Amino acid sequence: MSIPRAHGGAPGLAVLGLLLLAFLQGCRSERLVVVPPDTTAPHLQIVAPLDTLYDLDGDKLVDVRLNWSDAGRVDPASARLRTLRPLRGPADTTTNLLDVWRVTQRDAAGLWVHETLANLLPDEDNALEVSVADSAGNRFTDTLRFTLPHGAFYTTIQTGAAPVYGALDITFDSAGRRGYMTAGQTVVVFDPESLRVVARIVSRGPNRLSDIALDEARGFLYVGEGYVEKYDLGSNTFVEEVPGTYATDGLVFSRADSRLLYTGEAFSGWLGYVDVVANQRVDRMVIPHPYAPEEHISELAVLEGDTKLYMTRYYQCGILVVDPRSKQILRHVQRAGSSLFCSGDFVLSRDGRHLYVALTDADPRGVGDLDTSTDSIVRVMDYHTYVPNAIALSPSQRRLFLTTTELYEADPPRNILVDVQRWGFLQSFEQPHAPGTLRIDGPVAFRPDGNLIFVGRNPSLLIDVYLNRESPL
Repeated sequence: MSIPRAHGGAPGLAVLGLLLLAFLQGCRSERLVVVPPDTTAPHLQIVAPLDTLYDLDGDKLVDVRLNWSDAGRVDPASARLRTLRPLRGPADTTTNLLDVWRVTQRDAAGLWVHETLANLLPDEDNALEVSVADSAGNRFTDTLRFTLPHGAFYTTIQTGAAPVYGALDITFDSAGRRGYMTAGQTVVVFDPESLRVVARIVSRGPNRLSDIALDEARGFLYVGEGYVEKYDLGSNTFVEEVPGTYATDGLVFSRADSRLLYTGEAFSGWLGYVDVVANQRVDRMVIPHPYAPEEHISELAVLEGDTKLYMTRYYQCGILVVDPRSKQILRHVQRAGSSLFCSGDFVLSRDGRHLYVALTDADPRGVGDLDTSTDSIVRVMDYHTYVPNAIALSPSQRRLFLTTTELYEADPPRNILVDVQRWGFLQSFEQPHAPGTLRIDGPVAFRPDGNLIFVGRNPSLLIDVYLNRESPL
């Protein structure tokens, strides 16, 4: 979740074209078997790739087109593919892979195949061996070697939502069939496969929508908007407000009681308890602070069994750690390294051992790793020229994606892909915008299969989509 700001501009076809050019320049073909010294044999040559591109039909594939000379003498049925690098398994140098790679063309003009991103290795060479025979039975083999980048800008989803306030949260159902973004006063429902907007539903309240909490088992979605608003997933409609809720911002479901929803209450800075079956706020945890009534809780995370709950603090800064069962304050985490910090967003690892924190205001700014066993930030990645905004963790738990905002005009904001295991920078992505305008990239989420990254962009309320390539091994 993030604070919306104004911006302008959008990445266009030129960005994708530059990525495509870099991709092609990084590919090369090398001969493995020399044409036999037979003057009657045709001089065959496999040209690869003549055309390599990102497929935008929703399948998220890489297309590779291969042509051969003396096309009239090639037997298309003789074409064989095999890999010299693993494709989701041990190295294979014998199996015909035409049944693995999807073939869209196989004739005398050439071969056009494409493969899912999950099967291609991002960190090392991918080698595709292509073998064909001429009409006399002479077989010739070439190998295409190419390296895919870790990530790349992919496309943009035009949400069509009114540019009021900004994008605050993105989430997906567990199967990855539906995505939901709060955009101003609208819930935007989109298909993460076809990358098309399915529905836009304007809330009944006057305020911006904030955090999203999904209750798939009961078929509802809850969003913060003053009151907690209840949204029916089946009919794509807001059905009612939850009585008793107040100035709600952050939301998270209990991990000990499926009917209990914790709510971060703005202005008071208290923690609310909502029974979603009874559909009412049933309790609260009053948290004393010196800035009442101006405190905000914009982000929440809870450990297994509800042993600890973490909350951001807008004015006090740092992260407050509480026991929501006993309503005791356990710790106020205020320092990252030697300095005080403020955080706008964080994300909890699947095993609950790490809380990765976007250090929005700190020295240095960047990403912090909070050890939940000690409730202290044990390591920091420094991106001091940017203002970290929102953060997401990939399903493999090996990648973090961080969105940032502009700090200095000389250092335009860039979104950053991080290697968690090596605790280091992998790749950054430009945020093009028109001179004199301010662009803010806000909420971010990985699709459940990990192949795509979705970023909400303010104030135009677009969704930028990035490729994420991680080896499945």
